[in-house]
Amino acid sequence: MLLKKHLHGFTLVESLVVVSITAILLAVGVPSMRSIAERNAISSQVNNFLGVLIFARSEAIKRGAEVVVCRSANAESSATPTCAASGTGWETGWIVFLDRNGDGQNAASQGDVLLRVQGPVSNSGGVEQISFRKLVFRSTGLLSSGASSFTFNSKSLDSTQRRRVCLSFTGRARATNNPTEVCQ
Repeated sequence: MLLKKHLHGFTLVESLVVVSITAILLAVGVPSMRSIAERNAISSQVNNFLGVLIFARSEAIKRGAEVVVCRSANAESSATPTCAASGTGWETGWIVFLDRNGDGQNAASQGDVLLRVQGPVSNSGGVEQISFRKLVFRSTGLLSSGASSFTFNSKSLDSTQRRRVCLSFTGRARATNNPTEVCQ
């Protein structure tokens, strides 16, 4: 008597069904993963910026002198980064410095001390300030430049992904998920 061995495996039809189901699941899942990645990138940028604002305010109080946070177009590309003269797009980077002479410009030769440098923000659809303004924290922690707000956009410019950072004249910063909220 001959014994027949039956080999069991996947048929071509079964393999095609598995590949089709996998393709459908990927088509549904990838866009939501992209949205999650964008949301996380925006949250990271907002948290980083809030940390810089808190740091600048505390340094002004601790050192008893003005500390400036300003938009910089050459934050990482220069040995002595400077404040940008205009523009509201902070995605190019920013600097934080102790402004000993009160001129609003980072000049080590005049005793200013560079405290932090942030280069260009990656994975961003832009960081927009409502109007061009340097942020100058007085030794009391108050802003001499007045209140301001910043809108962080996602790379896809999806309006539901936007976040806003509100900075009051008292120097306190807060983040909100509502990009249309008016900061006071």
